[in-house]
Amino acid sequence: MKVLFLTDGIYPFQIGGMQKHSLILAKLLVERGIELHVFHIGGEGYSKIAFMSQFEPLSSQVEETMIPFPKTDPLPGHYIRENKKYSKLIFEEVRNKLDAYDLVYAQGFTAWYMIWQKTKGKVKVPIAVNFHGFEMFQKPPNNRVKLEYKLFKKAVKYNIQNADYVYSFGGQIGKIIRQLGIRDEKILLQSNGITDDWVVGSDANQVRNQKRTFIFIGRNERRKGIEELNLALANLLKREDLDFIFHFIGPIPPEVQLNDKRLLYHGEIRNTDKIKELLHQSDVLVCPSHSEGMPTVILEAMASGLAIVATDVGAVSRQIKDNGALIDEPQPELIQKALFDLINCSPEEINQMKTNSIELVKKKFLWSVIADQKIKDFKMMIQ
Repeated sequence: MKVLFLTDGIYPFQIGGMQKHSLILAKLLVERGIELHVFHIGGEGYSKIAFMSQFEPLSSQVEETMIPFPKTDPLPGHYIRENKKYSKLIFEEVRNKLDAYDLVYAQGFTAWYMIWQKTKGKVKVPIAVNFHGFEMFQKPPNNRVKLEYKLFKKAVKYNIQNADYVYSFGGQIGKIIRQLGIRDEKILLQSNGITDDWVVGSDANQVRNQKRTFIFIGRNERRKGIEELNLALANLLKREDLDFIFHFIGPIPPEVQLNDKRLLYHGEIRNTDKIKELLHQSDVLVCPSHSEGMPTVILEAMASGLAIVATDVGAVSRQIKDNGALIDEPQPELIQKALFDLINCSPEEINQMKTNSIELVKKKFLWSVIADQKIKDFKMMIQ
């Protein structure tokens, strides 16, 4: 089977959950005998040699084409126009070779122009699209983001309504897709995943610190809920009797940081081993987002033996089952209560949450299981 694999970024040349998803899925498909032609946008440290090294010793099954992400103008909606242009550049590169592929697997908007050509009868190959979190149909944190989401909605709706298949993480995302008029037979349930090497043994997940230790991993992006998290922490920090530590990993500027010895800001970390080291020093991951898909960072924390505090957005509800606290909305008072409760719960209670995290990952979120399901999906698409 030969698959045209379209993405706007491959880790580690581009940083983010979707980019990690693209790399890991591509590698596992190749390991299962799938031939791939990967389109991507390059990025920091990219070279053809560096890209192909990600697929050793099976790089002979992989073809890659790097197209720099096009820049248009700084006006509102420019990112949508740039994605559309990028999708057109991809199509123009492969338009005379499409018969060589059994199907197209497209992350985000990457198949947009190809889907438009398909509506004209010029493309026959099945196209499956994966928009991951459908954040633009989730509740925005403010009016500026609300406007950004509005600009995206029409484009996303066009893509999923005209593609052959649409991937869904389930949870709130499944409801969104059905509300957009997508029939059940076009929807393919998926999960984000974690590789086996992330999963710690049961003896490594016990409370590791005398002080309850939390960690946040993410960018200073409005939808990630840092503003609300800071308000919650500001109230907790007023109490000297609350003995806890809070690590932050990510490019969080000084003006957003709170000044307290209990808060440790590490900046952006790209080294996976260093991230694992800090996770292994922590007890609880905090993810107070306004919108999400199925966050990789939550799975990494679960596999590392952490309890989870997160908001009920996207498919996060599938990731929290007796292993932490699922918050209805990213409100400071709700975040504060969840953190307070976990600071004060017993070692036995937090240890059980940690154990539940590891067991849930093993049962439902290992990439080996997810890749096998993808193969089944692909075979169904080309029957």
